[in-house]
Amino acid sequence: MSIEAHATAAGAGHPPQGDEPPPGALVNLAETEVIKEENVFVVSRRDGSLPIGTPHPLGLYRDDCRYLSGHELCVNRVRPRLLVSSAAPGSESVHELTNPALPLPGGRVLPLQSLQLRLERRIVAGDEVEETLLVHSYDREPLYLDLDLLLAADFEPMLAIRGILATGEGEPVAVQRLERGVRFSQPGRDGLHRALTVTADRAVEPGNAPHELRFALSLPPGGAETIALRYCLHEGDGPAGETAARATAPRRTPDAWLRERTVVETDDELFNRILRRSLLDIRMLHSRHDGAGYYAAGVPWYATLFGRDSLITATQLLAFDPAMAGDTLRVLARLIGTRDDPGHDEEPGKIIHELRAGEVARLGLSPLARYYGTVDATPLFLCLLCDHADWTGDLGLFRELRGEVEAMLGWIDGPGDRDRDGLLDYRQRTPDGLRNQGWKDSDEGVLDEHGAPLEPPVTLVEPQAYALRAKRRLARLFELDGDAARAAALRSEADALRDRLDRFWLPDRGFYSMGWGSDGRPSRALASNQGHLLWALAVPPERASSVRDALMSPEMFSGWGIRTLADGEGGYNPVGYHLGTVWPHDTALIADGLRSYGFDEDFDAIFEALLEAAANAEAYRLPELYAGFGRTDFETPVP
Repeated sequence: MSIEAHATAAGAGHPPQGDEPPPGALVNLAETEVIKEENVFVVSRRDGSLPIGTPHPLGLYRDDCRYLSGHELCVNRVRPRLLVSSAAPGSESVHELTNPALPLPGGRVLPLQSLQLRLERRIVAGDEVEETLLVHSYDREPLYLDLDLLLAADFEPMLAIRGILATGEGEPVAVQRLERGVRFSQPGRDGLHRALTVTADRAVEPGNAPHELRFALSLPPGGAETIALRYCLHEGDGPAGETAARATAPRRTPDAWLRERTVVETDDELFNRILRRSLLDIRMLHSRHDGAGYYAAGVPWYATLFGRDSLITATQLLAFDPAMAGDTLRVLARLIGTRDDPGHDEEPGKIIHELRAGEVARLGLSPLARYYGTVDATPLFLCLLCDHADWTGDLGLFRELRGEVEAMLGWIDGPGDRDRDGLLDYRQRTPDGLRNQGWKDSDEGVLDEHGAPLEPPVTLVEPQAYALRAKRRLARLFELDGDAARAAALRSEADALRDRLDRFWLPDRGFYSMGWGSDGRPSRALASNQGHLLWALAVPPERASSVRDALMSPEMFSGWGIRTLADGEGGYNPVGYHLGTVWPHDTALIADGLRSYGFDEDFDAIFEALLEAAANAEAYRLPELYAGFGRTDFETPVP
């Protein structure tokens, strides 16, 4: 991945020595460790470092702002070597390092692997990160070493680091040397001051650059020293002292968090490990907006609220965490569209697609800071609201959000249906927005059988199924709440929408089209979109077998999951983002739908496929997606 950054680090690093890569070397995001707690996360190289002097996306972030951009550890000015690293708990990481052959004063060379260097990093609160540096000597002679920690900060917004926008030249980052550390600070373009204060549990050696912390170590044979560091993040109206931080209650430990939710016990150790890993990853994605929780879409680029992603995740986790579904619905309801704003693709009653925080949002530098370009988040919201009522047996949240529910139904039957044909459609209204606004939202993700992208306005099939499911199930809630007339009207609207789904049926191919564009001609490409109709119970029983046959065909089922686009279709690419890859969430929704129609053997086949894919993944962690190559091509899923 090529990264263009507009960030300039405060302070310069040492010239490359030892195993240090040359300046300008690109960072592979697949070769990183990630830890996250609430709205703070760290993405580092496997050895725990953040490169200095070269653009990269790594760092310590909070609310879409990168506070720490550089972190390089050296022993006698030489970078240590990585042995192993782990970030299994989610909010903390361990990086086990050792020394290369290390020249010492007097001409002696310390042999390779004579030192154990362990970097432990943990996020302990909403504004603090702690590090512990352990240096243990296994040499037979006393050692006098300099342990240097080089740091840099830039306070750049996430979207600027990604190269999506240029924020302009800001104030320089001030670097202040402290008795036991260093403080970086900058007045932001939005008038807020941001600071990062790093303090150690011992004094720092004098005479070095302000951004460099040097610790003199005296190690007897077999001896060890430990250094504790604290990183304190600050954002406010004025400069802060070196210990300023928001008061944030510590979160429950991962094991305590798991015990507080639904516990599943099986006699299959592999399944138990995969389930534990998945739930801890979900815990790591927990974030907050105005105090209420939601699941962020992903780290590092999407560690924020995304309507569709947060709703689907909360839906799939309802059995484990129904309270989070309630929080997610409240967060999104507070952000519901209230005006017609083409610059943000906002319309009254529409659920938001993406929300950003920090400088970019406050200055209005990008529509993506508050963007509503999604055709499916609104009906998915209503689906989750109904599921939440079923799981909790409580109409309280439905009653609380009754006004927002009516606004969303108004959007589905109004602005969401631009051509008034009774079907949801979309077209971006801002040049900086998304061309495609369903879950396959890449520019080329929605195409015809020749591989040509559909031209907007586009009418996708799966949002219609979501709307159908929402209206059917809302009718039941209205009825339970004593509004029989509203319930009857919604059932009538759902029946009419069910009939309109016939427009997507391709009788000669025996499956549903993914949709059509401005020419009104349905795409004839075989794709996974129609599998969501099974999840929504929108397929007549007499057609369910045909849809099943299409989805479980060798062209669609790779052996590791359901491809987004069938092998052999125009535009198929097994490593294309939405052009033939396998997305576990997409496959899981399809599996759930197949089981609802009684295709238990197919459900089992998909379940086993995802289980084995996770078993082959590092740390049993299913990725966002993997390549569409079949099991006969490779013995493991291809990243």
